[in-house]
Amino acid sequence: MIISASRRTDVPAFLGKYFYESLIKGEFKIINPFNRKATYLKFNHSDIDGIVFWTKNPKPFFKYLKKLKEQDFRFYFHYTINNYPEKIEPNLAEITDRIEIFNELNELILPNKIVWRYDPIILTDNFNISFHKENFEYILQNIEKNVFKITVSLITIYKKNKRYFPDIELNRGKEAKILNELNLIARKYNKSITTCCYKINGIEQAKCIDGKIFNKSLNVKKHYGQRKDCNCDKSIDIGDYRTCRYKCIYCYAR
Repeated sequence: MIISASRRTDVPAFLGKYFYESLIKGEFKIINPFNRKATYLKFNHSDIDGIVFWTKNPKPFFKYLKKLKEQDFRFYFHYTINNYPEKIEPNLAEITDRIEIFNELNELILPNKIVWRYDPIILTDNFNISFHKENFEYILQNIEKNVFKITVSLITIYKKNKRYFPDIELNRGKEAKILNELNLIARKYNKSITTCCYKINGIEQAKCIDGKIFNKSLNVKKHYGQRKDCNCDKSIDIGDYRTCRYKCIYCYAR
């Protein structure tokens, strides 16, 4: 069993104590996002093949990482750093602080298991290809020694975020161009990008939840309950949509 913590909220930033105590207790309370009904996932330590953390700020969770390692839990992180202005990502620390935390996290969890997510890519007049190329390289050159993988994704427009992006460009040609440009930058640093929920020739499709990272012989089925073109292995998400305080305006969970 793989635990996803979480696509629905930032567990390391806001729910670290709850997560750790529930993990040790062997029981997670899971809220259905559609009808708000609660179910309880009960498990033993041996049932957990691995944990995938999704975060924009793992710093509050640092105090629990040593304990997880001591108890032989396997885990890796998806760490999102975009550097959009405050009106897009209103409650995040300065970009320099987030880069510093990224590098601190790597030191705590060696060997390196941090996936940098440049996610989502918003293409508008203000956030054009030049913006993303400059931004992407600035971040990468400050974290490249500590990056395990790089995953990028393009913004998905939902009813709840459409009004914030009236000039959004959903153009397959421009999307392909920016992905190829970012991949060229990554190669300057002996890296390459992978694309989340997007297929493009010449660039590997991401598997954001990948059981083979925990155990190469692990037999995990594809998770068919996710978005079209999602390549993830099956996992159980223990987050709740109503608990993230970052309020990023592009997010489906706000």
